[in-house]
Amino acid sequence: MKIKYIFIVVVTFFTISCENPDTFLDVLPTGRVIPSTLEDFESLLNSYTPLRDRNQVLKMTDPDIVMNATTFELLYNNEYKEAYKWNSNMYTVDQNDPEYIDVYNYIYVYNFILSLVDDAEPGKINPAERTNIKAEAYAQRAFEYFCAVNQYAHHYDPANPDAQGIAMPLEPNLELSIGYSTVGEVYAQIISDSETALSLFSDSYPDLRTDGNYRPGKASIYALLAEVYLYMGDFDKALTNSNKALAMHNFLYDYNTIDFANPDDLWAGYTNEDIQRITLNKEVFWARYIDYGGYVPYYTLYSPEVVALFDQNNDRRWYLHATQEARNGAFNVSPDYLFVYSRGERPNGLGVSRLILTNAEAKVRTGDGAGAIAALNTLLEKRISNFTPIAFTDNAAALQLVKNERRKELFGSGLNVFDQKRYHVYGETVPTYTRVAPDTGDPLTLAPGADGYVVNVPLGVKSLNPNLN
Repeated sequence: MKIKYIFIVVVTFFTISCENPDTFLDVLPTGRVIPSTLEDFESLLNSYTPLRDRNQVLKMTDPDIVMNATTFELLYNNEYKEAYKWNSNMYTVDQNDPEYIDVYNYIYVYNFILSLVDDAEPGKINPAERTNIKAEAYAQRAFEYFCAVNQYAHHYDPANPDAQGIAMPLEPNLELSIGYSTVGEVYAQIISDSETALSLFSDSYPDLRTDGNYRPGKASIYALLAEVYLYMGDFDKALTNSNKALAMHNFLYDYNTIDFANPDDLWAGYTNEDIQRITLNKEVFWARYIDYGGYVPYYTLYSPEVVALFDQNNDRRWYLHATQEARNGAFNVSPDYLFVYSRGERPNGLGVSRLILTNAEAKVRTGDGAGAIAALNTLLEKRISNFTPIAFTDNAAALQLVKNERRKELFGSGLNVFDQKRYHVYGETVPTYTRVAPDTGDPLTLAPGADGYVVNVPLGVKSLNPNLN
């Protein structure tokens, strides 16, 4: 069944629940089953579909990753090759952008729920859950718009909030052809949706959804707001919200206690299954991931600049996530290193380590460099063998340490793309990155603030909605 969605032709199905992934609800009004009760909406929100395979294109854009001729040839999607070449127009008019389709499908679902939840019959669910369901739909919509505006638009600039953002439908109207909202409008909506969610959640609603961490708890929303304000350059609010989130949940795995399940096969998994499966990962506030599971769709290498940041003798992140041998000894990349997340799902949603780094950055940018170093020490004592706490020297050095740790801790998540975009807006030095196209040998350049940091709205979408041209 094909439906003309607001932006592109799609087939939209969502799983009823994570316990029964083979049963589906068609969430569009013309489908086989029309969700209409609170029980139906709870089932829609219990779908784990939105947590999977996020930021795949952004990871290839990330200047901290490198491809050689062998790994580049193994890329099975041409858009990944174009992203590696920093080409913003990576889809022809006849091609779909699956990440764009997915994010707007998810937004459609949350708009659909919000349009009906106030008057919906409860079904087999306590009517008191109505406000929690409504709150979660607001929260999930906020998270999706945060992901979308940072992928498909230039970074928020308080000096230019009216810059072109993304399409921002707030109702489930399939025939509505809307144009771009500004980046400032999208960020304002993200904050509004997040704050509305917090105001609606019941007193008993959990801080963390341990029953399904792809669903937000109260702490998850504070974590999102911390990231939003960090990206906006409002460091006081980033600090306030990161403090709130970390006061509710601050668990970190001690990497000194984790090893490879099979030291002879570094792609066979870790001794701690929790860090392999995103839904089991106790560091997570709000789960999203890039799949590095039992199958490796592509390999990426660490750039020499990132390799130089690691203490290869003592940093357990290097030990657990770097190798020179491909799976089954298919090839060796020596003297370079491959990124490995062994039979695991690489988190790139909101997690404790990411929020500690946000907290540390907000501290140093508000003048508390010593507090920033203390936050870093909290993280690094769980990541470094024979760890000696870092001593505070000055704020400039502390900020550089925070930036370095973000590159190491979040490597392979695609999030470094957003960091480089925001540093440029902050007026800080961002280098002009260079690469060589592995297939042609052509030199490639990514200047600070360039269009190569942004994925353009696909041509096929624009052909269906001229308001996006």
